[in-house]
Amino acid sequence: MTPPNWSLILIMICFWVSFWLVQRFLIRPLTRVMAEREGRIAGAEHEWAGKHEAYLSATARLEAELEEAARQAARLRAERRQQAQGERQKLLDAARADADQRLDDALRGIDRDAAAAREDLRTRVIALGHSFAERLVGRELAS
Repeated sequence: MTPPNWSLILIMICFWVSFWLVQRFLIRPLTRVMAEREGRIAGAEHEWAGKHEAYLSATARLEAELEEAARQAARLRAERRQQAQGERQKLLDAARADADQRLDDALRGIDRDAAAAREDLRTRVIALGHSFAERLVGRELAS
């Protein structure tokens, strides 16, 4: 029988010692660090999901408030427009009534002036006719 190969046993002991050292000081700490990192990532994802949900609900709430404000502004604008149109119509009616009154006054004044002018023209025509007859006859006529 041949004696055992001590170099093989020594190599195996070195391998198992190296394996234990690598396992103890490298693989276990790396595994623990990676597990902690995965936990932090999962926590961050959970936190992000919660904050994202809060953001979405806040955005939806703000959009609803904005839509409500726009509806109120449109309603208020329509009310103000209606009031302004009513006031405008009142002013137009008053101005139209004033213009009609002024026109009536002016027409009555023109009618009075025309009647006065006709009367004046009649008296002048009579006087002119009388004067013309006097010239035609060559002497003064009795009225």
